[in-house]
Amino acid sequence: MFDLDYSWLADPTYQSWLFKGIWTTVQLAFVSSLFALLIGIVGAFVLTLRIGWINAILGFLIEVFRNTPPLLQMLFFYFTLSSIGLYVTDPTSGVRVPLLDAFACAAVSLSLFGGALCIEAFRSGLDAVPKTTVEAARSLGYGRMALMTGIQLPIAFRICLAPLTNIMINQFKTTSQASIIAVPELMYAAGQIYSDTFRTMEVMLLVLLIYVSSVSVLTFLLRRLELRLAYPGYGA
Repeated sequence: MFDLDYSWLADPTYQSWLFKGIWTTVQLAFVSSLFALLIGIVGAFVLTLRIGWINAILGFLIEVFRNTPPLLQMLFFYFTLSSIGLYVTDPTSGVRVPLLDAFACAAVSLSLFGGALCIEAFRSGLDAVPKTTVEAARSLGYGRMALMTGIQLPIAFRICLAPLTNIMINQFKTTSQASIIAVPELMYAAGQIYSDTFRTMEVMLLVLLIYVSSVSVLTFLLRRLELRLAYPGYGA
């Protein structure tokens, strides 16, 4: 009915664009998710210190990065950082080059966006740790860091693994917005291919299948991790 034609897939050039786009998407999702988790853990720990001015600043940053679109953040970092002095000068040509390339800007913006969400997820997980467990650990001589790393964080991670799964899936899907700043990820490669072949329907259907398959595999793995780490009384 749609007269689909996938003969262009036999072209090595289009194959290389697709594979490069998929690999860049995976790299961007992995890097941004890793840093988002680190930001979430550190930020949630800082909130437990209950230092008024630090909590106020951190709360403001969380609201900014959580309530603004990742696309806007990417454009901000990509076009603004060099204008405020974050650039280097090419010694051969004398041309100013941004200190952070497009991939780095996308990774930073996605990390901060996901990190803001992860802070809230970890904070809710830490709040859900039973007070009796915390008090028992303190009575055994656990200090603040030992209590956090040995008792609170392992339990909180199990409790908030379900919302963290949603955040990681969202991180993977949001990488598609990086094409707007010319990061050569999957959507950017798709745009190149359908601009060259005029087979928009075929390209979009293939990209849809790739995203559905990738996210399904990611969901399955995270669900298996959630079931493996679960234990009676905490989490699922």
